[in-house]
Amino acid sequence: MHPWCVPAYAKINLGLHILGKRADGYHELETFFLQIDLADHLFFEKTAGSRLELTCNQAEIPVDDSNLCARAYHLLCEAASHSFGVRLHLEKSIPAGAGLGGGSSDAAVTLIALNRLFELKLSKDRLYQLATELGSDVPFFLTGGLCWGRGRGEILEPYAELPDLGILLVTPPVAVSTAWAYKNYNKLGLTKTEKYRKLPSSSIGQLTDDELAAVCQNDLEIAVFEKYEELAAIKAQLQRSGAIVSSMTGSGSAMFGLFRTQQEAQGRKQLFERCNTFVTRPIRWGMPQVYQMQY
Repeated sequence: MHPWCVPAYAKINLGLHILGKRADGYHELETFFLQIDLADHLFFEKTAGSRLELTCNQAEIPVDDSNLCARAYHLLCEAASHSFGVRLHLEKSIPAGAGLGGGSSDAAVTLIALNRLFELKLSKDRLYQLATELGSDVPFFLTGGLCWGRGRGEILEPYAELPDLGILLVTPPVAVSTAWAYKNYNKLGLTKTEKYRKLPSSSIGQLTDDELAAVCQNDLEIAVFEKYEELAAIKAQLQRSGAIVSSMTGSGSAMFGLFRTQQEAQGRKQLFERCNTFVTRPIRWGMPQVYQMQY
């Protein structure tokens, strides 16, 4: 058979509110996950063996058992009580270390695709449990679209409608460690007394510009901008260029600007020639969509 190509889409965080440190060492948070149409591509091919053969187009991405796709494979083997042979090639397009969830998305697609390819018949709830073991962002990518996330980010409330927005994504040549960002947020002793607001309706498109800006506040920006001044400068430039909202996604380093149209977002790209830029749009890509693909 020819390799089965399955896209794995990135995400941005529309706001990130930290409620405090949990007993398990993680942080309690609230956020809106929004999936966007910037994608890696995963190529799956059955083999006669009983192991995973993992390759990647980028040499800096590990292809040993530390890779989240490899970890997803091993969890599936344990859940199915047998090993199966598969060749998996990752074509990475989502910048790593930018808060865009590329590795988490790849892992989620690996769970979904292998469950279907090998007819493991693991339930959605079982896949969700495995995804939670892999990482806080991985469960979101089983659903995709727009979700309100709580806990570590694994408690999800999906929204039926996607916002009709143009998104300009700016990724400077900086990688921010998630662990560092949270550690330094704690060092600053920042606390929040105001409850983070949920969307007042089922559609983010119904928010006024001011309401959308109020929702999209990222608590990690204070610590990250103190060390990476270029990220603060990009946010200010996006805001000056007419973005409804400009913010950092996750722990960074990717910055995004929300515009009412794709054309507006496209027209601002030339302002950031020293960075990788992508004009993206919201998308929904999860279990139902992968299961409907032909292979």
